[in-house]
Amino acid sequence: MGHKNLKQLDAIAFKPGDESGFRLCYNGSMKHTNVVRVLPDKRQKQVLEIIGDRCAALWNAVQYRCRQAFFKGDSVPSYAALCSEFKEHPAYKALPAHIGQEVIKKARKAWDSYFACLRLYRKGELKEPPHIPRYWKDRRTGRRIFRVIPVKAPTSYSLDARCLSLTLPQDLRKGQGDRLVLRTKGVLRFHGRPKTLELKYDPVKTRWYAHQVVEVPEPVRKARPEKHAAIDLGARVLVALAVEGLNRQLLFSAREVIKDFLYWTNQIAGEQSRLNRAGRKTSRRLKRLYQLRARRLRHAFVALAAEIVRILKRLRVTTLFLEDLTGIREAMDFGPKNLLVHNFWAFRMLRNLIEAACTRTGIRVVPVEPRGTSCRCAVCGSSVRRPVRHKAVCEKCGRVWHADANAALNIILQGSSKEHGAEATPLKPLALRWDRHRWVSRFESAAGTPSGATSGSRMAA
Repeated sequence: MGHKNLKQLDAIAFKPGDESGFRLCYNGSMKHTNVVRVLPDKRQKQVLEIIGDRCAALWNAVQYRCRQAFFKGDSVPSYAALCSEFKEHPAYKALPAHIGQEVIKKARKAWDSYFACLRLYRKGELKEPPHIPRYWKDRRTGRRIFRVIPVKAPTSYSLDARCLSLTLPQDLRKGQGDRLVLRTKGVLRFHGRPKTLELKYDPVKTRWYAHQVVEVPEPVRKARPEKHAAIDLGARVLVALAVEGLNRQLLFSAREVIKDFLYWTNQIAGEQSRLNRAGRKTSRRLKRLYQLRARRLRHAFVALAAEIVRILKRLRVTTLFLEDLTGIREAMDFGPKNLLVHNFWAFRMLRNLIEAACTRTGIRVVPVEPRGTSCRCAVCGSSVRRPVRHKAVCEKCGRVWHADANAALNIILQGSSKEHGAEATPLKPLALRWDRHRWVSRFESAAGTPSGATSGSRMAA
């Protein structure tokens, strides 16, 4: 199908991918994605299923043509050649031209992704070989399944906060005109030049969603004095934030997020055990639990990125130094902690979300090599020892640091090319926790009332 190849390619060659909701363009603009839920009635559901099945039929026909050419050793046809070849195909003629062309384009892009990942695999940059694009069908039953209805241009659809209007195929226009008008639910977060649109069906929730790509001009950065901040990413402390001129650092603890992640992991294990006793491998409930765990983790990360950007914007930060952890987990075995390090610690998703939020605000993000930032003192530059995991003690000046706060300060010094000791004060960092809605001070209750927190720490949070 090509989705795995696209994810592999995004992970290496494209930092802010679809997860972050935006992509950078070459003309100084950004592409954002509006996502709204579509609420079709019973008759409209049948129409969407018919269109989706026709898209799957065209996809499978195009993939058959490309796969046969690939297996014979011939070159895979280009997009223009495929459009010319399938112009009279029954599956193409059963769809509006703008939908049929977009299905062919997506099928050809899947092959582009495959060949790009194949080149990376041959260079040794991918551990697993990529898969060739597959058919849209259920392997167990052999039935054709539909996944997406792509719409090529904004001239073929209209979307606002209340409804979505699409062009219908010729044979489905009887009694309802040439347009299909669907009710929508949601908020259009981004406004700009509309591009393509995709109608996606979620088989777990049995719901339809519309994903609209919008091209928005990149925000103009205001001319103001340069001010730096740095972020150290971790597993137990998700983010350690240090800001130039701020006399203490901010630590975003992962304790509550880990608890929530482990709770849903146990729910998944219980469902897998039940399915194993029944001789089954999967169920809709199991897929729903996996989806729920991933969405709750992403919700915490999105709120974390938003909170970081709010702090940076309030402190008038212009540049954020963000450590690049690519390949940090390769060939490493953490034993019982593998679940937290390899499954829970989605640092790439968190990094992309922070980059996306900073880009929308006009804050420049600069990647920094993190090597050596945890083993030296941010004041004198001497080596530090780690009596416990979260503590760093300087052997020369005797200062006692929180290890992640010390690393964040070193990232600022390394990114800005400053000497050690520049505004580095080892005060006790301010810890923030996740209350499943927002990030608050560790001393703040779920109702929002402080208990024992000072006014200064509450203001910094």
